[in-house]
Amino acid sequence: MDGPALDDQRTGPGGVTIRRATVTDLASLVELRLAFDRELAGELPADRVTAHEEAVRAYLESHLPDGRFLAWVAESPDGILVGMAGMVVIDRPPHPRSRRPGEGFVFTVYTDPGWRRRGVARHLMETVIDHARALRLRRVLLRTSDAGRGVYDALGFVDPGYYRQLDLD
Repeated sequence: MDGPALDDQRTGPGGVTIRRATVTDLASLVELRLAFDRELAGELPADRVTAHEEAVRAYLESHLPDGRFLAWVAESPDGILVGMAGMVVIDRPPHPRSRRPGEGFVFTVYTDPGWRRRGVARHLMETVIDHARALRLRRVLLRTSDAGRGVYDALGFVDPGYYRQLDLD
């Protein structure tokens, strides 16, 4: 999955550095993911918090080093991670309208509340999209909250109206 955009480091709004996440970022990535989960799903019952944190950590420990989960972080000028975005590449069968089999599914686009409305999420997503292009993926997919919809609309994401899901959990 290596490609030319994997190791790009960019300076974003407010001096934020957008870069590829590494295993040294693991503790901060877990915290950012847990904050994302709390914001979207609310607080977990106390008896489930530790198990969820351990599951997130185990996932990132196993999927980040081998590239099954690609992640980028936004690092403030003082070295604090204030945002993240992740993508899983799905190897799909070829489609009649595209010879490119891969699709990128974006997860956990999150910006610390104190850094919102400064372009951090947009800059993270531009980096993810550039990487998807470098991998020659067919498309990038995501689900969004109402709060994030404007960022994705401005980047050209559309809702084709046929994405459905069946929750099995």
